[in-house]
Amino acid sequence: MNYPEYSSDLKHIYQSEVYGSNVFKIAMKLTNDPIKKEKWDLLYKLEVQTLKSFLEHIESTHQRCTYPWFWSIRGYVDGVAITLFPWKVSMKILAKETQSFTKIWKRLKTNCSPSDQGFFDYIYAHEKAIEAFAKMEITDSERSTIAIQSLLLR
Repeated sequence: MNYPEYSSDLKHIYQSEVYGSNVFKIAMKLTNDPIKKEKWDLLYKLEVQTLKSFLEHIESTHQRCTYPWFWSIRGYVDGVAITLFPWKVSMKILAKETQSFTKIWKRLKTNCSPSDQGFFDYIYAHEKAIEAFAKMEITDSERSTIAIQSLLLR
């Protein structure tokens, strides 16, 4: 892949997955409600799975990315903060944050080589699943975890 934002876009994936996994891990640990704890856990598992896939992709394509320490620490801090808000406010924040990455993931998906299409399709689907989850949680849908669970079965 060769377009001007490619390296920056890959870096954003790494930052996002490290950050997200830490946010969801801390939120899961701090939440007392067993249903919400289970939902944070699903989000955490999806981020960990995606992070693992990303690192495998980087290794298999002989690329380098430095560990995003700032985003790792910020994830822990924001994980604490997100549990202080009412659930629907937390979900509105989550939905908004995922939308900021969708443009980047779509650009990767659109510009990738055919051999990388499956990986970048997954990256995009993963972000859209989190966004759908958050939006459905705002409306109290009982189907909010379906997209996440389907990606976890991948």
